[in-house]
Amino acid sequence: MATTPWHLLTQTMEIYAGTWTAGTDGVPQSSFSATAVSVRCQIQPLSAGDALAYGRDTTTKVYDVFCAPVNTAGAAWTCTPKDKILIGGVRYRATGQPRDLISMGTVLVLGIERDVD
Repeated sequence: MATTPWHLLTQTMEIYAGTWTAGTDGVPQSSFSATAVSVRCQIQPLSAGDALAYGRDTTTKVYDVFCAPVNTAGAAWTCTPKDKILIGGVRYRATGQPRDLISMGTVLVLGIERDVD
């Protein structure tokens, strides 16, 4: 049976769950959990050609993150575009849901892009 390649997952991704609510003026406001879920990962930048293939502006910094299927506590995890992601102190946002890379539950892939405040 295939196993997670832990030796390749050299970075840690911190996921802060986000919630969106409407303010009194109807403008959406976000807030994030004070505690993060930590997941071992490896970040890989996509080329400009990949960005064009996905229909994104080439000036957008887009990455694939290869992730462990469980967090550092051994529990399953998930991430959505409303969550805040930190890798190496840099803030990112998910462009979708994590997907199983090889349908064996050993590596998940998450598309992310740089988030600017």
